[in-house]
Amino acid sequence: MTVSSQVIPAATSSAPGSATPPPAASSSPLGRFDRLAPRLHRYGLGMLRAGLGGVFVWFGVLKVIGLSPAAALVVAVLPFPAGDWFVPTLGWAEVALGLWLVSGRARALALPVLTAHLCGTFAVLVLTPSMAFAHSNPLLLTLVGEFVVKNVVLLAGVVVVTTHPRP
Repeated sequence: MTVSSQVIPAATSSAPGSATPPPAASSSPLGRFDRLAPRLHRYGLGMLRAGLGGVFVWFGVLKVIGLSPAAALVVAVLPFPAGDWFVPTLGWAEVALGLWLVSGRARALALPVLTAHLCGTFAVLVLTPSMAFAHSNPLLLTLVGEFVVKNVVLLAGVVVVTTHPRP
């Protein structure tokens, strides 16, 4: 079988001025997706905004109530001694950031604050690399390393929702 990059014009009707009906491919899975995509696109940004905000609120509440599995990691990475107040305060800040994301207000201010917060999570990679990398190999992430590196996705989502105009 040979694949050609040549464009072959669609067959035309013998009657002058008549149009060729659309191909039957629109009933294929790809055709159905093409019809569904604009509807998904319309709701996608709101879903991303709500999802990111929900994650921030959820993780923040866990820190506030003392049930966050990341609390010990936060304290271990800090370059200063943290009192008992630090993790719950960080939790409240995350709740506020999550609500801020959902609201879509003051995006110009939200982006640097959220970016600084998420970049702060990357401190583990620099300040305590033994917690993030197995055998001192930067390609072998530990569970903690994976937990931190996934924040790249959160950061990308934050950039999208804070720089996209609110509908």
